[in-house]
Amino acid sequence: MYTVAVDIGGTFTDVVVVDDRNGRAYVGKTPSTPEDLQLGVMSGLEDAAQGVGIPLSRLLGDTDRMVHATTQSSNAVFAFTGAKTAVIATRGFGDTLTIMRATGRVAGLSVFERHHYRMTQKPRLLADERDIFEVVERMDYSGRIVTPLDEDSVRLAAARIREGGYQAVAVGLLFSHKNAAHEQRVRDILCESLPGVYLSISSEVAPVLGEYERSATTLFNAYVGPVIENYIRRLETTLVDAGLNRKFLIVQANGGVATASQTVPIFTIESGPAAGVVGAAHIAQALGVPNVIATDVGGTTFKVAIVENGRWGYSRETVLNQYQLRLPMVDLASIGAGGGSIAWTDGGRLRVGPQSAAAQPGPACYGLGGQEPTVTDADVVLGYIAPDRFLGGRMKLHPDQAVQAIRRRIADPLLGGDVLAAAAGIRQVIDSQMADLIRKSTLERGRDPRDFVMMAYGGSGPVHAASYGSDIGVKEIIVPFLATVHSAYGAALSDIRFSLQYSDPLVLPVAPERLESIYASMETTGHRNLGEADVPLERRQFQRWVEARYRRQVHHVRVATPSRIDAAGVDQIARTFEAEYERLFGKGAGLRNAGIELVNYGVDAVGLVSKVAEEKGVPGGNPKPSGFRDTYCPRSNRMVSTPVYDGPRLPTGTQFVGPAVIEHPGTTIVVLDGQSARIDEYRHTHILTRAGTRSHE
Repeated sequence: MYTVAVDIGGTFTDVVVVDDRNGRAYVGKTPSTPEDLQLGVMSGLEDAAQGVGIPLSRLLGDTDRMVHATTQSSNAVFAFTGAKTAVIATRGFGDTLTIMRATGRVAGLSVFERHHYRMTQKPRLLADERDIFEVVERMDYSGRIVTPLDEDSVRLAAARIREGGYQAVAVGLLFSHKNAAHEQRVRDILCESLPGVYLSISSEVAPVLGEYERSATTLFNAYVGPVIENYIRRLETTLVDAGLNRKFLIVQANGGVATASQTVPIFTIESGPAAGVVGAAHIAQALGVPNVIATDVGGTTFKVAIVENGRWGYSRETVLNQYQLRLPMVDLASIGAGGGSIAWTDGGRLRVGPQSAAAQPGPACYGLGGQEPTVTDADVVLGYIAPDRFLGGRMKLHPDQAVQAIRRRIADPLLGGDVLAAAAGIRQVIDSQMADLIRKSTLERGRDPRDFVMMAYGGSGPVHAASYGSDIGVKEIIVPFLATVHSAYGAALSDIRFSLQYSDPLVLPVAPERLESIYASMETTGHRNLGEADVPLERRQFQRWVEARYRRQVHHVRVATPSRIDAAGVDQIARTFEAEYERLFGKGAGLRNAGIELVNYGVDAVGLVSKVAEEKGVPGGNPKPSGFRDTYCPRSNRMVSTPVYDGPRLPTGTQFVGPAVIEHPGTTIVVLDGQSARIDEYRHTHILTRAGTRSHE
């Protein structure tokens, strides 16, 4: 039997097939098809089936578990192709989504963009004032009914929504996270009045404190809901027709998976990168590495996540199109920097990104009509990527077009026509941007990069990791054997996971029974969800957490809580919070006399899946290079003859020194001068850097 995982990226669609009998993995990789993502999925599956050596129908028929990470929700949001959405709000609070806590002009923007405040503007609204309908009702902060729900006002709103031809409705009433009775009744009326219209209810999607964030999350869920449901339904039908006879699982932003019917559409945002972090944690555990900086360089973005003691962190909120959302998602930092990032000039200075050439037309070297120079074009000019062996030789690159694009846009305006210097400059700029993002995720959060091993994956990660890794001072870089499809591999390993949340601000000390009842209620819901996903009792696990703060503070700190809470458990929560607060902000930074306030509570209900051990490589001596080619050496600032190794054929135990290039289907690992590399028992590549020095000095 097989586990099959599909991850759609901005440039490529990746497929991993794991043979559950021996852990052997097979790979499929095809260009993404933004016009119809399903086409890229089926093409990737066909490619993987060829690698297994069996027809696709047989592969799907023998599949025990099918997992999918999709960018469909992201595409709908960024391209504004979601459903026509109406909003129902409490009377007097319809402007919440347009006021945006007065942060809408700058939320999610870089420091550079914020400094030019007069050039900023609020994002395009998913629902403007014409799409917002107020109903008569009111709860107070404790969930007590102040004004009963006027059902006639709901029916009037429903009639106007029907007349407006809306496809989805987001319902976000004030303080519904404390008492959902009014929202539930609104939902019932809308179901009767608007059959076929997608409903998104805030007390179900984001039952947490924070009216704006809760409403925005509910709005985005309504906006992408019909698109996601239609996409999943079409793809599932196609897969069943092609031979699949198992439940179809969707990767979530929290690093877990859920059945298609249990999937909350907005929770699929950033699902692929989240799966990559799961894969990084799994590999690190197998290698006995507790702390990892996971870096993912795709075609459009560069993402960083931190794994400490085998566990990844979670972000309290995320920013999407300048809206602040409350989503249970893996803590990922991201910038627009990838293989497709476009190089450009700005007042005599070289800039790279955040704009991307994406899959279509792609970098100039693709020969598909792209005219702008990209990072991939620079890597081709510098000799790091072989034009005749891209994607294992299935896609031929055109270095002459890369040279022309770099000369026209960068070399001639800035460097007197020196194409090599321009390409090296593009690489140096993008690598510095990546290193800066890692510093923000480590040094600016009280972590020393030298205490971590860095892992690099994605199609472009292995090409650049030796540079940005040594720049931040890590001593060792691990490039997974399946780096080019690593997020799909992580999806194959992901457990079933439901992230449950609840808000109820309480100041310590608090009765243990009250806290225990909060968690017990969420765990009851978790058991129900896991049961619907066919997870047996012995494979269920519950992870509790709380977001706490010192009283009168704004920001929270998330810490784990005991599995059962008594008086000692309450004391343990306080000690854990104080220790974590001092770790983050420095010894003595706590405000113990102010008191500790517990704000948000959560339970991750996990259904553990069996994970087959990775296939091990074959040991052997140090092989000879498969050839040589000229690559750019940053230390000498010139092209030098460099040995090239065939990555899949390297035996375990292989060791060599840089400069060197290791070629894999879909990516290339660059080892710079002064560095060394070895192949471990699982065929992962370990690069030992000149720790603490800049690779392009």
